[in-house]
Amino acid sequence: MKLTVRQPIAKNDGTCELRNVSVTDIVVNGYALMAIDGSTSNSGVAIMRQHDCAILYIISAERDKKNESPVRYKIELKRAIKDILARNRFIDQIYYEEPVIANLSAVSNLFMLRAFIEEMIIENEPDFDYLQHYEVPNMRWKKLFLEPEKVPQFTDNQKEAVRNKLITGLPFLSVITQDEVDALCMGFVCCQTLAKGGSGEDIQAKKKAHRFKYNIKFIGADDNDSMLVELWDIYDGPESILQNGIRLTEIDSKTKFEQHIFETMGDDDALIIVKFSSKHHSNLVLEHRIGNLSAMYDYIYAVVWRVARKRN
Repeated sequence: MKLTVRQPIAKNDGTCELRNVSVTDIVVNGYALMAIDGSTSNSGVAIMRQHDCAILYIISAERDKKNESPVRYKIELKRAIKDILARNRFIDQIYYEEPVIANLSAVSNLFMLRAFIEEMIIENEPDFDYLQHYEVPNMRWKKLFLEPEKVPQFTDNQKEAVRNKLITGLPFLSVITQDEVDALCMGFVCCQTLAKGGSGEDIQAKKKAHRFKYNIKFIGADDNDSMLVELWDIYDGPESILQNGIRLTEIDSKTKFEQHIFETMGDDDALIIVKFSSKHHSNLVLEHRIGNLSAMYDYIYAVVWRVARKRN
């Protein structure tokens, strides 16, 4: 993995430039947040001061596609982030963008990568128990960042709009990758939310529940990997939904299924996958006639998406 760390430096003429520094030179002396746009090829990481949104460091973590497997890349990225956090305890909030599925073949690797922050916190407990970790829906931070302009349709147009707005205000950032742009812009939105007295819960993947009509299909599987193999055989919704994010959640026997669907979707237009024990929620099993799945597998996965599209 190639790690590129850059720090904004003020020049004598009042402008700024990016200066390459070593990862060991990262020093954070006040409360800051870390925003991560995870990708299977190049992940962007931004470290920003919480009270004024100042950019402290921008990081590109590029995978060596010839010699580095997605699993090894995840492990190396986790090690690098752990090292930064262990030396900089003022970084106490981490925001991770929900995976956006532009390529169906990448879904397993994106979901694997998505878990590395939570894994790192658990693997190092209680040392990292102070860290707050939030997932941010792709379309939510874009909508807030681009306001009052509307989020354009299609991923490439959205990337261009986000990049143009950032570079127009801060032209010295024109050299950074799109993954770094996305991490930085998401970080701006998170900082602004905190500055207004909000918290990560206000921007994470859970908002006020509104009822809506939805499509639903079921997969029986013994683990998440087996489910993901079957997902693309049963999903026949629009590809645009996948680009808005995929949310894998798990419920117990006490959770109300429909209410959980509405709360998880919120005002977004994502793909929701709800995992539950095949021994629970017998009402769903009867209603949808999936007793065969319940008898054969440890878990049932409900795959849910809106009937009607949401417009940004």
